[in-house]
Amino acid sequence: MRASLQLSLLVLLAFMAITLQAQDFYRFKADFSIKEKETGKDQGRLITGTLFYDKNLHKTVYNIRFPEREQWLLCDTFMYRMKADRLVSKQIVPPVGEFSIFKMILDQELIDFGLAKVGYTPAEVMQDGEQVLSKWFPPESLKTFFGPITFAQQNKRLHAAAIHDPEDKVVAKFYFQDYSVQNGLPVPAKIYQIFYRETGEFVRIMNIKNIIINQSDEDSLYDFGVPAGG
Repeated sequence: MRASLQLSLLVLLAFMAITLQAQDFYRFKADFSIKEKETGKDQGRLITGTLFYDKNLHKTVYNIRFPEREQWLLCDTFMYRMKADRLVSKQIVPPVGEFSIFKMILDQELIDFGLAKVGYTPAEVMQDGEQVLSKWFPPESLKTFFGPITFAQQNKRLHAAAIHDPEDKVVAKFYFQDYSVQNGLPVPAKIYQIFYRETGEFVRIMNIKNIIINQSDEDSLYDFGVPAGG
């Protein structure tokens, strides 16, 4: 009887290990379109293509089809732009890292941006109809650089977020819409972003479709090498 119980426990533990391993989401692929509009400019911008994100490689690759064919590689704090396999620009970008939207989707942390891991704490939580509103405050060590972040959640999914500066002024808003479930992961098909600048608002709307989680081929597209001269 005891041996049978031990065997059952071993089988259960093995099953749990296999299940946990199967839930290790690390790759995200999707076709996308991005529309951008800035205050004071008559014309907006439309960009379409396919994106490849690998959490373990810390790389995001955008294969652009429109308005012209090119490739963007986001790696560490740099963004590389290539045309016809030639490096045309390299610029420093904010270190997104842990807060990449695609990483948060794969880690199932989009609901609160995974803020608890960096010391943020929710100090204000309230119910507003069907939504739960919460305001998270940074730890003392970060308050000089970062302000609070406000979330609106519904049905355990993030629907909106507001980013505040250290003076509690809203500097950006994010809206997440049209969720679908992909391999058990809730994924928003539309991400609406508004950035408030001294010159006005900058709006970016990203739509994604044909989503593939943990794609096992096309390795070279995920592990796109840093171009020569970069």
